[in-house]
Amino acid sequence: MIKKTLTVAALAVGAVLTLAPHALADASDPAKFSDRTADFVNYTDFNSALAAKDSGKLIIVSPYGTSRTIACRGNGADVAWYDCKQQDDLGWINLQQQELPVVGTAWVYSMTSDPNA
Repeated sequence: MIKKTLTVAALAVGAVLTLAPHALADASDPAKFSDRTADFVNYTDFNSALAAKDSGKLIIVSPYGTSRTIACRGNGADVAWYDCKQQDDLGWINLQQQELPVVGTAWVYSMTSDPNA
């Protein structure tokens, strides 16, 4: 019984490790999610948040800040990001885009799936 359990667990881990590298695509395809964490600054870093718009960065309003992966679809150069998610303890949470006065675009962590809620 233990041997069977360990075998199933090993297969599950292998499947996760096999699929994990494919979760985030190459940034060259704007239709697929890619790791854009480096394009964000944490809202609690006030100086960086105020300078974000001028430095080409976006603001993340999240309990995780930039410590967890932020993946977006789109192209920051020609086409704005149109969909972003952040990894948390439960998987991936959709971020809601909001325009904030003075600082510009912010992506907000929200547990609700309804953007109008």
